Amino acid sequence: MSRSSLSIGFLIRSWRFVIGMAVAGALLVLLFSLASPLQYSSTVRVFITQLNATGLDPYTALKSTERIASSLSELVYTTTFYANTLNQAQGFDAAYFSSDDSLRRRAWRRTIVTSVTPGTGIMTVTAYHPNPEQARIIVDAAARELALEAPNYFGSNVRVQVIDAPLNSRWFVKPDFVLNGLFGLLVGFLFGVIWLLLRGSEREE
Repeated sequence: MSRSSLSIGFLIRSWRFVIGMAVAGALLVLLFSLASPLQYSSTVRVFITQLNATGLDPYTALKSTERIASSLSELVYTTTFYANTLNQAQGFDAAYFSSDDSLRRRAWRRTIVTSVTPGTGIMTVTAYHPNPEQARIIVDAAARELALEAPNYFGSNVRVQVIDAPLNSRWFVKPDFVLNGLFGLLVGFLFGVIWLLLRGSEREE
């Protein structure tokens, strides 16, 4: 009998161990997830347009708008944008962010997430916070800051309009227990298989 057949047979006979490792991995990841604070989200959508794009062909105008949207999306993560947004966020508890610059930058990148819909000038901005009202305040301020700063960076012909007002999530969205559990299940399963294969190889030698 070949070595591969012996290894497969050993895995089949040890299926309980593999299942147990998968469940243990899922439980371990879920345990770590429970240690993280529950966070809600608030999402706003903005539309980016160029007032003088009439002289461009549709494809060029669209690509130009997409590039501006992508640049604005990255601008959101800068310390300047962070500071200006907090100045506009009336009612937001600034103590949520650390006074340490490195920790504050990492926390800001976890708090604000942006995405641009391909083929459009639509950008989605989402804020995460343990308090849904605080998430709404910060994402609303971020949208207003985008509208204010876009002409300064790309010229007065660029305009950012809010097309969807901030919408809070009904339930917490972070951590994602389902996704984290599946990830832990997969890691535990793979670890169990690799462990058994190594043990099987040692027994065959």
